[in-house]
Amino acid sequence: MRVLLAPGPLWPEPGGTPLVGAVPGLAAPAVAQALAVGWHEARPADELTLLPLGDGGPGSAATLPANLVEDRLWLRAADPLGRAQEVSLLRLRAPGPAGAGLPVGPGLPVHRYGGAQAPVWFLDAASLTALPADRSLAGRHARQGSSRGLGELLLQALEQAGSGATLVVGLTRTALHDGGAGLLEALGGLPQAREHLRRCHVVLALGDELPLGGLSGAGASLPQVTDLDQAQAQELDRRCGALARALCRQQDQQPGRLLPVAGQRPQPLSATSWGTGAAGGAALALRLAGASAAPGAQVLGRLCGLGAAVENQDLCLAATGSLYTLGSSPTTVLLGQLAQQQALPLVLVAGRCRVPRTELAEGGVVSVYELESLPGLQPPVPWERLGTGVLEQRLQQLGGRLARSWSR
Repeated sequence: MRVLLAPGPLWPEPGGTPLVGAVPGLAAPAVAQALAVGWHEARPADELTLLPLGDGGPGSAATLPANLVEDRLWLRAADPLGRAQEVSLLRLRAPGPAGAGLPVGPGLPVHRYGGAQAPVWFLDAASLTALPADRSLAGRHARQGSSRGLGELLLQALEQAGSGATLVVGLTRTALHDGGAGLLEALGGLPQAREHLRRCHVVLALGDELPLGGLSGAGASLPQVTDLDQAQAQELDRRCGALARALCRQQDQQPGRLLPVAGQRPQPLSATSWGTGAAGGAALALRLAGASAAPGAQVLGRLCGLGAAVENQDLCLAATGSLYTLGSSPTTVLLGQLAQQQALPLVLVAGRCRVPRTELAEGGVVSVYELESLPGLQPPVPWERLGTGVLEQRLQQLGGRLARSWSR
C-alpha cells in the first residue's frame, strides 16, 4: 500500500502559530517521522512517502525536501527588540517535469530567463519575528518592537538572489505591530522600497491571513497573545492604522500589483485587506511596494511538488494541532483538495478536533484521530501539556494503529 504522510506542524494555540520558547509542540518533519516509525513497525511492506508541509511560519524552510535545496545561506539580522539572530535563505532547484511549477499563487506570472525558469529562493523571515510564548516578552515586542531588522534581512536576501529571481518570503502572525514602519525605514521609504523589490519577483507566503486592522485583525488579537489590555491594544492599533492609511494614500494603483485572490477582482489595499497583518503590518508595506502574496500552505505545497506526490497514492495522512474550524489548518485544507481530485481518502491526526463531521467530509477528511483522546493512552490531559517526547511516543503509537486500520 502506498501512503502519503504530509502533516503540518503540531503547535499550541494561538492559531497554531509557533511560539518561541514553548516546550510543547512538534515541527512538521518530526510529526511525519514519528507517524512513519509507528506505521512501518506495524506494516513494514507498505510504501511511505514523507512530505511534511510548511505554511510560511517559522521553520518552514526545514519542511522543504533536501533534494530541492541547492544551497543554504545564513543571514544575520536583528529581531524586533534588536537582538541578533540568524535566518536561513535557501536556493532551490528548479522543479522537474512532474513538479507543480513556481509557487507564485493563482494568476501570478512565472518568471523565466529566456526559455529557462528563473532562480527560486526561500527566506524563512517568519523566524525573525516569531511570536514569544512568554506574554510579557510578547508585550515588549508589541510596545517597543520594530520591523527594521526584517527590512535589513530582506535587503540581504534580495542582494543574494540577484536580479530576475523569485524570492519567496515566509511571514506569519507576530506580537510586533508597527505597521511595517521599521521595515520601510530600512528600505529607505516606500518609493525606494519599490525600487528594491523591482529587482526580484517577491512572493509573500503568508502563514496567517489576518488583516492588519478591523475587529478580527492582528491588532484586535494582541490581548490574546501578549500582556496588553484592551485599551493598550486599541491605542497601538490606532497608531498602526493611521500609518497604514498614510502608506495606502502614497501608493500608485497599478493593476496587477495587488493580491489577486482566486475568483476575485483585485481591490485597493487597506489595513483591513486579506493577509495584511502578517509580521505586524510588514505584509501590507511589502505589498504596497510591489510584492505578491498567497496562502503559505499553497506556496510551500507547490514548492515541494505536493500535487505530483498525491498522484498514485492509496491514502493521504494530514496532521494539525487544535482544530476548531477546518479553515484554520491550511495544510489540511490543501491536502484535502488534492486528495479529493484524485478520489483518495484523507485521514487527519489532530491534537484536538472540534470541527463537525459534515465540515470535515466536505473538506475530504474521512476520519479523525485525536491525540488527547486515544483509547488506552494515559493520562487524559490536553495535548498542549504533553512534552515533546510524549507527543512523539503517542504519534508513533497512533501510526501503528493507523497502519493496522487502513493498510490492506
